[in-house]
Amino acid sequence: MPRSVLNWVVVALIAAVVAVLQVLAGPVIAILLIVIRVLILAAFVYFLFTLWRKNRQRLSYLSGRQKLLFYGAGALLLLVVLGSFLLSWTLLTTLLFFAVIGGCAYVMWRVYQDTAGWY
Repeated sequence: MPRSVLNWVVVALIAAVVAVLQVLAGPVIAILLIVIRVLILAAFVYFLFTLWRKNRQRLSYLSGRQKLLFYGAGALLLLVVLGSFLLSWTLLTTLLFFAVIGGCAYVMWRVYQDTAGWY
């Protein structure tokens, strides 16, 4: 099985477990999901800040379009995580949440990798 298919199967299984546990365990899982969301938000903020701080010189060489993509993906990532506090979690919303986070992370990684030989 290709690695990417396996990765998506794992994400789908995690999303299904979260959706089923939310229905079965109710308030306890709701509290745990809030804690997990806050931790995910803190991790993303720390990651983005560290990435920006350590690579200010490298990121300064980006074109306007690349800066828009990089910082736009980072802002969208934070908005999705912040907006997740307002969501009613179902299997579909959980899958979309992880898909958007993965897409934003991929865009940021690709823009960052494009600068590898510039300086």
